[in-house]
Amino acid sequence: MPTDTKFLHLSSYGPKVWTCLALAAYWFLVRVLRYRCRDGVSRRLNYPDRSSWGRMTLRDAHSMQLALAELEFPTVFSVSVFFALFKTYGIPSISKLLVATGQLSDSETASKRAADTGVVITEVVLNKPDSERAISGIALMNYLHGRYIKAGKISNDDMLYTLSLFVLEPIRWTTKYEWRGVTDFERCAMGVYWKDLGEAMKTSYDTLPSAGQGWRDGLHWLEELEAWSLAYETRNMVPADTNATLARGTFDIALLNLPSLLKPYGFTIASSLLEPRLQKAMKLPQPPAVYTQILETVVEIRKFALRNFFLPRPHFLRKEWFTELDGKTGRAHFGQYIAHPWYIKPTFITRWGPKALLLRLIGGAVPGDEKYHPDGYRIHELGPSELVGKGDTEMGKTREELRARRMGCVFSRR
Repeated sequence: MPTDTKFLHLSSYGPKVWTCLALAAYWFLVRVLRYRCRDGVSRRLNYPDRSSWGRMTLRDAHSMQLALAELEFPTVFSVSVFFALFKTYGIPSISKLLVATGQLSDSETASKRAADTGVVITEVVLNKPDSERAISGIALMNYLHGRYIKAGKISNDDMLYTLSLFVLEPIRWTTKYEWRGVTDFERCAMGVYWKDLGEAMKTSYDTLPSAGQGWRDGLHWLEELEAWSLAYETRNMVPADTNATLARGTFDIALLNLPSLLKPYGFTIASSLLEPRLQKAMKLPQPPAVYTQILETVVEIRKFALRNFFLPRPHFLRKEWFTELDGKTGRAHFGQYIAHPWYIKPTFITRWGPKALLLRLIGGAVPGDEKYHPDGYRIHELGPSELVGKGDTEMGKTREELRARRMGCVFSRR
């Protein structure tokens, strides 16, 4: 058999052909690894079809959600949770109470409240459900909300709507801004997790259609919650001065470290991320159509690039939102901040790295100032300063209850 046939001579291919083959092989590798990453957790958890989803445990649901928040979509999940909280400000019954508390009276007080809220939610959602850190976070939330619930200032509908946004907005934002949407299995896992969290927070689901007979699985519960949430929003998200006050205050915090020249553009871009109903409820001007068009174009380019040219994030590069507890002090440090560096550990990078140098140039705050608690936080001490050291009895009782119940299959409970 001749060996000098051109067809058999790989060396006869030119550099363009080799480049195309290499790009095709890389593209194929990216696609395979991305979808293998997407399906990896569900295969490991062994829920082969929907008939098995009803037996999903809280621990398994949490591991699925953790993969989404740390590996798959850390940026979108983080931003969507911020906007979920922001979206509640479009409900007058919620915004009136928040304005009345006075916690948003100045930028530092408001940024601390935002930081505390972010820290508590992150501790609750990303730590294992039966861990002391997650349980302590829920106990704190129940204590802080409990005072207003008992006084009739927070309704169950307001609590349920807020809960719905924390599970639904990450799903919506992922679908809108990421290279793929959230699968039904992932939605089911998130439903399992957040249903349990709502129960731990004493939120009633009696207003949902299947509350009497129970839900088939987490996806069934989530679908009913979404329908209820949209109906609630249609009825209650209406314009109010308190909505506008909170919206402006929140934008001031989010854009605090942006140079003054860029703040109007930042405000318009941020406004373009909001739905028309929310814009109206907050009395915000409708952004020019060109901003929306540019944003949509950038998003589509990013989606295409991620889907076809970027390998999935390896585990060692996962997003780490907080540190382990210090064995001596019992404190932890948070991993990011928006306006002021609350609970950020002062290191050479956080004080003199590129971000810190830019902040110094525009007069922003960097980690190290004592008023921002560079020594970190204890979960039970988060929240309004006047409540620190109070509520130990109430929080202790909640912790005991949660230690006994946060295990097993959520949908087997009656």
